[in-house]
Amino acid sequence: MTTTEKVYELIRKVKKIDLEPADMAAEVRLIDDLKLDSLALMELLVLTEQGFNFEFSHEEAVAVKTIGQLVEFIDLHKPAV
Repeated sequence: MTTTEKVYELIRKVKKIDLEPADMAAEVRLIDDLKLDSLALMELLVLTEQGFNFEFSHEEAVAVKTIGQLVEFIDLHKPAV
């Protein structure tokens, strides 16, 4: 499973609905487009940390605005397998 697929799976889990792939393009904004509130966004970040075995700093978490940015951040920071 790719990083992008894992992120889509985590977003579906947080949103608690099945989203179409077209609804989760790289440019889709987590807050404005997916309507994640602060609690849902925090849940997504925690699940991401647990799923990819790394931690966001506060500054990094605030900087992630889109699905593409989240995927890119994970690919740059996740531990090598």
